[in-house]
Amino acid sequence: MFKSLLFPKGAETIRGALLRTSFLNLLARLFGYLRQLSIAILFGFNYHTDAFFMALSIMGIFLIFVDVFDSLGIPNLVSAKQKGEEDFKKLAGLLLSFTTLLAVALIALSILLYPFLSRIPVGFDEKALESLKVSYFLLLPYLFSNFFFHHFGAILRSLRRFTAYFGGELMFSLFAFFFTALGLWLYGSHLVLPIALSLANIIATIYMLIVGKAFLHYSFFFDQRVKQILKQFLYLLALYGVFHLFILVDRAFASLLGEKGISALTYGSMLAFALRGVLKIEHMAITALSESKANIKVLNKFAKFSLLVSLPATLFLFFFPEIPVALLFGHGKFQLKDIHLTAEATRFYSLSLFFVFFWAILYRAFQVMNYLMPVFFIALIGIIINGIANYIFVVLYKLGVAGICLGTLVAYIVLSSLSYFFLYLRSKKNYNIE
Repeated sequence: MFKSLLFPKGAETIRGALLRTSFLNLLARLFGYLRQLSIAILFGFNYHTDAFFMALSIMGIFLIFVDVFDSLGIPNLVSAKQKGEEDFKKLAGLLLSFTTLLAVALIALSILLYPFLSRIPVGFDEKALESLKVSYFLLLPYLFSNFFFHHFGAILRSLRRFTAYFGGELMFSLFAFFFTALGLWLYGSHLVLPIALSLANIIATIYMLIVGKAFLHYSFFFDQRVKQILKQFLYLLALYGVFHLFILVDRAFASLLGEKGISALTYGSMLAFALRGVLKIEHMAITALSESKANIKVLNKFAKFSLLVSLPATLFLFFFPEIPVALLFGHGKFQLKDIHLTAEATRFYSLSLFFVFFWAILYRAFQVMNYLMPVFFIALIGIIINGIANYIFVVLYKLGVAGICLGTLVAYIVLSSLSYFFLYLRSKKNYNIE
């Protein structure tokens, strides 16, 4: 009975899945927190942690492609499912072919481009750069397996098997914590950090392959729908690149703040945006938006819900950031300076919480409507504004960690406002035509 309640067979309703997936996500975030806690207590903040988190940020450039195919597949798979099971399997095989091709090509590209990518953290000294290199190359299995994890995740969600997908995320989080904590306890080496993530993601990907084994096949064809998918893919690279590039820009500027700056920003953003990680509204919103053809009323409902759940969290984290930081991480090798830096990052990152929720829903609405040209340029504007704002707040006004967080806030406000304005105009135009 417990198994059938937590892991139902067949399609699920959004409302029915929300409770189960939120529970699984809560567990996943808990193990994610325990992993970060084990790093804080057993290892502390130092140039090795800065290098590891910087390596993850650089790897995010290639993970943009993972996110694109993850979300690109769902609307097309939902559409194919409505036409019939045979069409669905055919498209699933084609997307797996694209996924495999991308995974192999981007692994090769990530190796070739590393000499150029290693110049991004302009403030790193020689020892930090050496640690960065080690972490980066040990994370390559993590990158490769991510493509297949999210491919099968898209298939499961298009079939409304939300719980199975989030069960995979829970598995990754659990093993990442276990390997990190055990490795640091036994060896105390910074090598544990990237190795643990790679091993955990490989295990979670194997689980996803087993759950989605019915769709483990390749197919090749080229028609008008494939042309449309490839066109969407190019536009979506900019959209999904926003979040990863925001983090990369933030950490590039944080490298100028000295040792522990990048680590503090990483932990601060983790706390500030933890609620989004638990709820992951956008992953279910894209299915509802696909089914309603991105109706503005459906979009508004998700936006209102995002505001309701984010506002109390923002108020608490802005006025009392020291409480969760000290309570959660203030132990072992986590020093007083680490607490102050992380609390400052949490306070100012929390101001962006609603806009992070909202942007994740907005760009999926653009995708479902196949209205990608405007948001392509909006996304580029947001990235440029984030870089300019960081330069102003960090380099010119010397606001340190707070300046980086405020730069992110300004960029997300512009992104969300412009995006909603264009979607509203598009919806009004379609309504008048009807």
